[in-house]
Amino acid sequence: MEALDVNMVSISKENTKAHHTFKYEAVNVKNLKTMIVRRGQPFSVVVRFTRPYDENNDLVQLVFTLGDRATQDTQGDAFIKRDMVADKDSWSARLTNLQNNILFFEVSTPVTTPVGLWTLKMVTRRKDSEDRKIYYFKQNFYILFNPWNPDDSTYMEDTNLLQEYVLNDVGKIWCGSFKTARGNTWCYGQFDAVVLPACMFMLARAKIPFHQRGDPVKVARAISRIVNSNDDGGVLIGRWDGQYEDGTSPFEWTGSVDILDQYLKSRAPVSYGQCWVFAGVVTTVCRALGIPSRVVSNFVSAHDANSSLTIDKYYTETMEELKYDPSNPERADSVWNFHVWNDVWMARPDLPRGYGGWQAIDATPQEASAGMYQCGPAPLEAIKQGDIGMNFDVEFVLSSVNADYMRWRYSPESESGYSVVDTDSYQSMYGVDEEQNRQKVSAIRKAD
Repeated sequence: MEALDVNMVSISKENTKAHHTFKYEAVNVKNLKTMIVRRGQPFSVVVRFTRPYDENNDLVQLVFTLGDRATQDTQGDAFIKRDMVADKDSWSARLTNLQNNILFFEVSTPVTTPVGLWTLKMVTRRKDSEDRKIYYFKQNFYILFNPWNPDDSTYMEDTNLLQEYVLNDVGKIWCGSFKTARGNTWCYGQFDAVVLPACMFMLARAKIPFHQRGDPVKVARAISRIVNSNDDGGVLIGRWDGQYEDGTSPFEWTGSVDILDQYLKSRAPVSYGQCWVFAGVVTTVCRALGIPSRVVSNFVSAHDANSSLTIDKYYTETMEELKYDPSNPERADSVWNFHVWNDVWMARPDLPRGYGGWQAIDATPQEASAGMYQCGPAPLEAIKQGDIGMNFDVEFVLSSVNADYMRWRYSPESESGYSVVDTDSYQSMYGVDEEQNRQKVSAIRKAD
């Protein structure tokens, strides 16, 4: 007897309800060509063969592959078995029902599965033969982060918050000043048909190895750099000089979908963006991939260009302000009326206990981190406590919200050439030890 031939495959849309993916446009078309599921959670498949399935002698194997070259981390396989027990760290396929030549089974993916577009094939053979038949599924599978799963590193316990930070596709981004702040409606549109393909293109252009795409820390850090165009030919070109004639003004954008659609079609950066546009696109990408995300607006936002944890202004002996920083002539500190970035939610197994949860990332290209224009993820707990040694870029985000404003006057007698005139501390979050740490770091940076 020959190996089984596949006659029909059915993957029900009911899977999308259990996986909270029913809003994606790709699963709401007549001829379903794409299934979107979340890792670490079973989904149901029905297969009809051309002859009855012999449970004792027929072997049916599922093989999932991510990318062109299969490795241990980018390929998963499982034989369909009736007594299979799902394991959060393994691929499995459990037979749930058998009706002559029709198999009903559930597929479970590891909770650490790299996110992306996976292909699936079914390999059949008899136990007493090496002859195989291969059926390639017509549907591709997007496997996403699963913040509903307690074992997932993006897990968020409060499902009401997940309705907002993953499933809500419209929000407000606050801009202006702290006295005249206004909330502008932004359409994130993470369920639009163009968004997930754009996300896959972005991850590829950011050169994230497939095996690292299951780590939300690495993915979020890459998103913070690929949404700007400074390093990898990312999504948006930042511009602040008011010259937007050869593109679209940052003030004209009202959502992310048109930006990502243009980027995907042209394979080139889109003109132009500023902080709230970068943050809006980041929210779209993170929510589409399953990372809980929110937009953060900071009014009277400091920009510390030399990691001193202070905003420094320099003056002549007669107190005329210099237009540059003598210790950093090309990158002077400044204070903006507002700045917008993102928080993303995830565990931080790379850090000591207590630093998981919300993490700040910023896609606006301001200062290089590890040689690239990326920022974060920086644990909010580390920012609050002033723990500047924690990855990534805690001191930069800390300066944005809590830097001291210092004025320096030229002083030939001073070792550094300038002496402090006064210091304005807008707000202090520090205890004694943290304040000493900040002063120590500031002194070291000045000496350098």
